[in-house]
Amino acid sequence: MEYLRQDDQNTDPCPVRMNKGKKRFVAGLVLACFIAIGVAGQDLRWEDSVKSLVFRPAFPRIAGRFRFSSEFDYSLSLSGYSCVNGQGDKPAGQLVFLQNLKYGFSVSSLRFHLTNDLIHALGLVYYIDSISQFQTDENTLTTRISFEVTKSIEFLASSILTTRIFNAWDITEGYGGSVVKTINSSFLTPLICNFSAGFGINIRNSGKLEFGISSAKLTYIMDRGIFDKTGRDSFYGVEKGYGSKLEYGLSLHLLLDRLIVRKIQWNCDLLLFKAGKSPVDMTLKNLFAYRINRFLKTSLQTRLLYDEDVSRRLRMENLLSVGFDFHL
Repeated sequence: MEYLRQDDQNTDPCPVRMNKGKKRFVAGLVLACFIAIGVAGQDLRWEDSVKSLVFRPAFPRIAGRFRFSSEFDYSLSLSGYSCVNGQGDKPAGQLVFLQNLKYGFSVSSLRFHLTNDLIHALGLVYYIDSISQFQTDENTLTTRISFEVTKSIEFLASSILTTRIFNAWDITEGYGGSVVKTINSSFLTPLICNFSAGFGINIRNSGKLEFGISSAKLTYIMDRGIFDKTGRDSFYGVEKGYGSKLEYGLSLHLLLDRLIVRKIQWNCDLLLFKAGKSPVDMTLKNLFAYRINRFLKTSLQTRLLYDEDVSRRLRMENLLSVGFDFHL
């Protein structure tokens, strides 16, 4: 920075003001320094994972009995999608661009554990006949509170909330080869909440089995006009004229996560719910993921769904994906 001399025509001893370009440069430099200091202060770590992008900020140790941890996973892939007994889905000729995001936060002590997992899966489906829609659109918030009685048995309470963000459509062929789109679900239509309280059994190095002795399932419909749009008197078990349905019963939740061999990860999530005399509702998600090399991975995901309120047929979805692996 330069100063005017006293013998110049301008006798003001104040420094000459920096132009806007210099100010922006200095501000950017200072901001970059602060960002670098913040990153170094968090002790960020990047680790290899089946997910495409894994980000685990390391929380500083806090004096006391509780420990805090956090995890953020992100993947982007190109997939082939097929569906059997789906809602208006075509069985073949589909390409899917799929992104998956998972954020987990946990608080734990010697026997007490609190975990929250937010999972967002969004897939853009492109049909060969130039129709596209958001087909895979799942947003799940899972909360678990548990207290360990022994190393293998724990008391727990949990909740699982699931909905979609974008509208979903049934696509049919109209007169003259035209395309007819009919909405079948939308944001918070429905919102499905599963609550349970009971006990769990830890499966060594594999996962856990949870028994919900007291369980409930809440189905909420925000868009009351969905009955007229779909021409139905019942939507996901909610009768026309009502906005929600609450069921009580028993539940069973099986969670398995294992590394079969050095590069193959197996994940299984089975949820069963039985209310009164109604048939058992089942949701099964099975995933095999294989890391080809450091920058590429492939996965096969299969889902089996049965809910008599939606369909009396067993629905099956298969998703074969190949995605690049990013590590920064």
